Amino acid sequence: MQNLKSLALIVAWVALFSCKQAPPAGQDFLSSIPDPKTLNETYVSNPDNLLAEATVADLNTKLRKLDQSGLAHIDVVFANSIGKRVPKDAVHALFNRWKIGNKEKNNGLLILMVKDQHRIEFETGYGIEGVMPDLICYQIQQEEMIPLAKAGDFDRAVQNGVDAVIRRLETEGKGTSLPADTTSPITTPPDTQTAAVVADKVLSDPYPVVESPGTPSTATGIAIENQPGRIGGWISLVILVIYAIITSVVAKGMYPNRRITFFNPVFWFLLIVPVAGIIMLNLHFPVSWLEIREIILLYLFLDIYIQLHYRILSWRFSRSLAGKTNHEQYQKWQETHAGMDWARLVFPYPYLKSHWKTYQQRQQILRDTPVVCETCKKEMVRLSEDQDDAYLSNGQRTEEQVGSVDYDVWTCKDCNEKMVLDYRNLKSEAKECPQCHFKTLLFKLRKITQQATTSNGGKGYVLSVCKNCDFHEKTPFTIARISTSSGSSSSSSSSSSSSSSGSSSGGSSGGGGAGSSW
Repeated sequence: MQNLKSLALIVAWVALFSCKQAPPAGQDFLSSIPDPKTLNETYVSNPDNLLAEATVADLNTKLRKLDQSGLAHIDVVFANSIGKRVPKDAVHALFNRWKIGNKEKNNGLLILMVKDQHRIEFETGYGIEGVMPDLICYQIQQEEMIPLAKAGDFDRAVQNGVDAVIRRLETEGKGTSLPADTTSPITTPPDTQTAAVVADKVLSDPYPVVESPGTPSTATGIAIENQPGRIGGWISLVILVIYAIITSVVAKGMYPNRRITFFNPVFWFLLIVPVAGIIMLNLHFPVSWLEIREIILLYLFLDIYIQLHYRILSWRFSRSLAGKTNHEQYQKWQETHAGMDWARLVFPYPYLKSHWKTYQQRQQILRDTPVVCETCKKEMVRLSEDQDDAYLSNGQRTEEQVGSVDYDVWTCKDCNEKMVLDYRNLKSEAKECPQCHFKTLLFKLRKITQQATTSNGGKGYVLSVCKNCDFHEKTPFTIARISTSSGSSSSSSSSSSSSSSGSSSGGSSGGGGAGSSW
């Protein structure tokens, strides 16, 4: 139960760091803004009637023509408010919820305007990021939309922005957006073309990819405006939850004496430091491959920590274990390594693979090296597995049978002294029996004596039986009451009508685009 509570707290803590603040009513803004495809196959979502009917009709005509040409599918949203939702997160969520654009081409684009936050956001599909890089999106917003939005002329702001995007797509997008069998040729000027013709071509492009004065240079087309990036989404949350689970295993394996993971400071160090670093990177250095970067950084951080931990541990043990018996050294090394046997496969380099080989060889030497008799100071002889049973008690023999402990028996030929050394199997499921105190108590069955209902919880017990003395231990447990749904399930209606173009079906976004404030 303690472990379940700890895991729940871990997941809750990670969730706070992996997601931005949610809107007041959860995902209400997603359902309150209608998908244009459900509005008789239109392209404009105008839930608060901020745009004139004539403007909406004109935009739908233009965007339908563009959609049917196969160049791109553009949806426009103008909402009065999305609550406290961050516009960049909102436009990304809407894009992927509506699946804007053709599934094969990913040629969707979503334009979102939020009146109360004075914000414009463009979200582009993978397929048109080359034609509509972040810089171009930003230039269109700044030159065509922001001045009019500041003046309160939202209809013209949206129309001018859409017109500019269409011009860009029609002049630069045909080579990348049309299907492979398109009949529209792409002409390439010959090498001998004059500088005047080249200059004319550049001037004919309404929005060439150039750096505007005062705009930071962006070689990769990322983050023109000095705005924070997104912390992450649900994929990031899943990554961090998995990392938290792995971290708890690492902390428990390297520090087995600290039983409760939640109060293990190593666990929190391994969790907080890299997560905080990733949040800062995502905010100030956003990239389109954000989740991949998270996985790489988390792996490297954990790898470096584990490598350093065992290097330092080897250095410490080389001093602290000096003067200890071979048996004591064996147990100490085993205690700090048994729970991390898997790590040599996951984090082998640059040090752990060779360290683990040395560790295994050392353990074998510590166990095989002859023991010196305490009475006559001569070397003793280890008996075989068949011979040593005669010197073991019934409980010890049972421990060997269940695999919880292996015993070595050493005898002295000169003075007939005997020495019995125990080598515990730390991976064994057997527990110490409270009656005979041998490690021979094993799980037998789990029985439910009372089923849980909607009004009462259930209960049962786990039965463990000692293989040595036949002691029966019953450990009771409870089952939570069955919860019932508080509300009736409502079915969300969606339009299934078919369009002549059918291009807005299955598109996805990788987070490309830009945002501006007025």
